[in-house]
Amino acid sequence: MRRDSSRPGFTLVELLVVIAIIGVLVGLLLPAVQAAREAARRMSCGNNLKQLGLAIHNYHDSFGEMPNNRARGSVFADPVTDVNARSISWIMGVLPYIEQQALYDMIDFNFEVSNDPRNGPDMNNPAPISNSFVSRSVIPGLICPSDGLSISRMGGRANVNGARELAVNNYKGVTGSNWQWGSFQVTGGPLAATRWGVRGDGLDHGNGMLIRSNGRQVKTEFRNVTDGLSNTLMVGEAIPAFCTHTWWYWFNGSTATAAIPLNQRALCGSATTGIRNTDLRNCAGDWGNNYSFMSMHPGGGHFALGDGSVRFLSETIDLETYRRLGSMMDGLPVSLDQ
Repeated sequence: MRRDSSRPGFTLVELLVVIAIIGVLVGLLLPAVQAAREAARRMSCGNNLKQLGLAIHNYHDSFGEMPNNRARGSVFADPVTDVNARSISWIMGVLPYIEQQALYDMIDFNFEVSNDPRNGPDMNNPAPISNSFVSRSVIPGLICPSDGLSISRMGGRANVNGARELAVNNYKGVTGSNWQWGSFQVTGGPLAATRWGVRGDGLDHGNGMLIRSNGRQVKTEFRNVTDGLSNTLMVGEAIPAFCTHTWWYWFNGSTATAAIPLNQRALCGSATTGIRNTDLRNCAGDWGNNYSFMSMHPGGGHFALGDGSVRFLSETIDLETYRRLGSMMDGLPVSLDQ
């Protein structure tokens, strides 16, 4: 008598149980995978800042001062009408030190972006060797891999015709902690002390290591950082989608203030949805409250300090402490190792 040795298949209940177990395992695995990817992106971002910090030090070794971040002439018209109008950002200055010598060599420093006669008629499709071409050139080392909201070349940038698309940056120089606009003003006391006395103008008269300077040249040397290089923020993270004053070629698009809290939520009248990223996008033009440091890393953001080291600061850092770190001369040094 033959015995049937065939094996019965799964019952419907057994199959559903197996599917449920697989679903649970996948659900447990995905956060771990995402966390590992973010850890890798965060490491890459920190390395970008490390390279920028080293580039600034190399520039200082070569020229005895930090790279300039300034403008001359009527640079806020677009296109500019002043033939003498020109500007440079500190990022332009360090291009040779971040493996961008070829791009640096294309710049004609006698002209602004829009008045360079080499540009050609179409600013979004300029001649391949021109200031406009350089301003549209995407530099990988200026892009944080965790920023999935911004694109590497964006329109709607401040101080230019909104239709022009310009290369953006996720890293800005620290212009200080004094500030006279928006909801986070610092206009008196040690945190508003500058080389020009107590001032609230944290743009052209900032007390940080890399200020915006419109109309004159300001020379900053490491010896001017009286609070100590290891106690002073030099470069930090930014999100171009959340602030229109963000494009690397522009002297007014490559600095930010530490007066405004790190990762500050939207405050403008267009912040109506309650969804953080949507509201921040809607308030991207509110420069008085977003000319600041922002990051897409959970919980905080990276900064390069004056000594070239890179630290991750929590977004819950005490605001007074954060501002003291942003100023290079308040006489109230803060050590991050405390």
